[in-house]
Amino acid sequence: MTDDARLVSRLQQFGFSEKEASVYLEAVERGRGTPSDLATDAGVSTSYVYDVCDDLEREGLVTVDDHQTPTQIRATPPSEALEERVHTMTETMRELDEQYERPDDDFDTLELIRSRQTLLRRVRSFVEAADDEVFVTLPADAFDELATVIRGAVERGCLVLVAVSGLDEATLDARYGDVATVVKSWSKDESMYLCIDQQRGVIAPATLLGWDHGDASAVTFQNYSTAVAIESAFLGTVWAASEPLSVRRPAALPHDYGDNFRRALYDATLLRRAGRSVDAMLSVRPTETSEDPQTITGTITGTKQGLVAPRTSDFGMENMLSVDTGDRSVTVGAVGAFLEDYEATNVVLRDGE
Repeated sequence: MTDDARLVSRLQQFGFSEKEASVYLEAVERGRGTPSDLATDAGVSTSYVYDVCDDLEREGLVTVDDHQTPTQIRATPPSEALEERVHTMTETMRELDEQYERPDDDFDTLELIRSRQTLLRRVRSFVEAADDEVFVTLPADAFDELATVIRGAVERGCLVLVAVSGLDEATLDARYGDVATVVKSWSKDESMYLCIDQQRGVIAPATLLGWDHGDASAVTFQNYSTAVAIESAFLGTVWAASEPLSVRRPAALPHDYGDNFRRALYDATLLRRAGRSVDAMLSVRPTETSEDPQTITGTITGTKQGLVAPRTSDFGMENMLSVDTGDRSVTVGAVGAFLEDYEATNVVLRDGE
């Protein structure tokens, strides 16, 4: 293979077609030339050179000076022209390496745990990695041991719902304050459930959290379908049947919630119940589509949710904002919504007029 053919082949690895690479290579070799010169050298038509050089100019690879007659095409120094593409390829390789080196149990895995300490370590690591949501039911003693990591999730902006068995309001006020977004009292203590970001979590008998747990074992999971099923059971059964103990104040407005829709829904519900008008700016797309998000703004006129009592949703997983945009009223849900008009990819709340 000649040197020129080798360079053309390598340029194709940067996304050039064979002819584009040939024209660009001739421009580099000449430094400056006319379209007809480049066409002759590259073995293509002059009209094709004009078309290709328009594209190359948009990419910053050449400069087309059509104020001269004939038109002059000057190559940008390759060290400058290809720098961004090299950077992109380097970043892509880094991300692929990270993907390749990811542990086998990163997702779609189950792990059996028989040790109390191992279970607590796994729960702490899951909660510490939470980006948006932590839903958990556990005995009061375990709540005591996990309070610090749970508080950390709240301080990072997560929505944290905790149902605790064996805890009364006096004990909560004295020892935990507003450690979670909402704390409820759960009358049963047979099981522990943990669900993080609709991605991972734990199912465990409550006895495993005691020191004398015998042959009890827990299961950790990292699987979307399992997480959604556990979350649905938590919100629809455990959370709905628990008694409120504490409710954390909403964030100060304005506040950008990103894609943490339920945290925004929680705050909007409490603010409206306090008599405040709340406006929203939302990036949304019609539900069950892959359209690019559009921005809508308006005043929140209602919410449907089961996060904080009294519940206004018809089922555990229903989470909805009703928004008056000025010329119409629309309903908005989280990413993956199917009943609402739109799903929101970003939510910003502001004080209303």
